[in-house]
Amino acid sequence: MFNSCQLLIVSSDSLQCQQTEEIARRLGLQTVRCSSLTDARSRIEEQPFQLILCGDDLPDCNLRTAVRVLTSSTSGAPVIVLSHLADWDAYMKALSAGAFDYIACPPDPAETERILRLALAQNPPPRRASRTAA
Repeated sequence: MFNSCQLLIVSSDSLQCQQTEEIARRLGLQTVRCSSLTDARSRIEEQPFQLILCGDDLPDCNLRTAVRVLTSSTSGAPVIVLSHLADWDAYMKALSAGAFDYIACPPDPAETERILRLALAQNPPPRRASRTAA
């Protein structure tokens, strides 16, 4: 489905990463994991991502800062928050910081898949140039 799409998962919670990575792979997404904002910034400089999932547990910054930095570091890649809080106020704070959406963990597979699809529809992967016969 989304075989050429690159997904960056930024979270220090390995179980959270594993759960969301399994869902993303079922959609055909290629995933890259990192556990800090510093590492995420380096990864973004190395390659483009169509989508970023950001946990609320980063050791080097708070969630609001992470969302702002990640949204400004990419060329339009939606940032989706992965949070341990299933809370309306936390959801609204994530959106006001620039997040595309919010997934409460542990992630519900169907809801997570729906959100990933919506985000990718907003930021599809670049099309490969087709070869034309001379």
